[in-house]
Amino acid sequence: MKVSVLIKIFPGIFLMFLIAFLARGGSDLGLPWWPGLENLLAAGPVTRRVFIDILHLNHILISIILGMLVGNLLGIPRWAEAGIRTSSLFIKIGVIFLGSLYSITDVARLGSTAVIIIVGFIIVMLVFTVWLGRKVGMDPAGATTLAAGTAVCGVSAILATAPAVRAKNTDVVYSIATILFFGLISLFVFPVVGTLVGLSPHQFGVWAGTGIMNSGQVLAVCLTYDPGTVSHPSVSLKTGEIYNLTRVIFLPFVVLFLALFASRYYTGEEEVNINTGLWSRFPVFVLGFLAMVLLTSFGFLGPTSPPSRELTIIRHLYSWFFAVGLAGQGMRLSLVELRRAGSKPLLVGTAAAFLKALLALIVVILFVPRDP
Repeated sequence: MKVSVLIKIFPGIFLMFLIAFLARGGSDLGLPWWPGLENLLAAGPVTRRVFIDILHLNHILISIILGMLVGNLLGIPRWAEAGIRTSSLFIKIGVIFLGSLYSITDVARLGSTAVIIIVGFIIVMLVFTVWLGRKVGMDPAGATTLAAGTAVCGVSAILATAPAVRAKNTDVVYSIATILFFGLISLFVFPVVGTLVGLSPHQFGVWAGTGIMNSGQVLAVCLTYDPGTVSHPSVSLKTGEIYNLTRVIFLPFVVLFLALFASRYYTGEEEVNINTGLWSRFPVFVLGFLAMVLLTSFGFLGPTSPPSRELTIIRHLYSWFFAVGLAGQGMRLSLVELRRAGSKPLLVGTAAAFLKALLALIVVILFVPRDP
């Protein structure tokens, strides 16, 4: 990477890190004088009961909230824009490091069930969203773009599908706004519902990994419900990320299917290019995740119980990467853009998201055991 690029993105990255530092504290960095907002809230019996025990407010959710406050009240400074656009990269690097929690056996056991459940939900949500979109009079390209977002992995799926189905810019903007609107609600509703229903961390991970549409929000919700520690990592995160990655792996196939489906509405020179935006969006970071799984499985990173020094460092790192990346995601969540979302996409997307979350919860309660 060129030095000029590093200089350009550094201020935004530092701003995201500062927000994560305020939320998480500096004990990991040898700066114990700042315990972090999460620990400050946990110190008082009343605030702990309200914010920690009931609302599940931890450093991940606090990072997102602080990011949203900065982005919406103060605006993103021009000098920080380039760095903040790297927020998704931090999350992907965190996912790669997250592979250190798994063995090949874990991935095979969790992944086999995840494929069955995820494939079923992808089919149901594609059919339902396209059908409802046509019922309310949405443009076919807009309906298929929104369907990709509700069925697979939110914003990434929308951006990958849009050029393949010739979606208009307004379709993309409305679809993304709809996905982010429901994801924002999910950050606060899912942990509360999970607590009321009595879901175990494993069951919650299945529900979040299946029912929440955007990958970053799956991570945030799982860590909110079950923060875990370095010695005992979050079970919700471990389970939820397998389900989330299973969805991501199916993205190229869903884009191809939707491109072929949308081609029925174009003729002659308006032929759809199914290659546009497809392979450039292939989730390469999943390969990094699998490579980390292999390194852990064959003992290259030391013993897992208790975790070796190498694994302990990696677990601290992915926690920081998630906090920094999600702080940036919070800054990019514009409430103004959410309010501008078109009524039809908002109606269809909300209905699809609610149905997906409800069906996923029913499946988890009826068929998913409390322990993996």
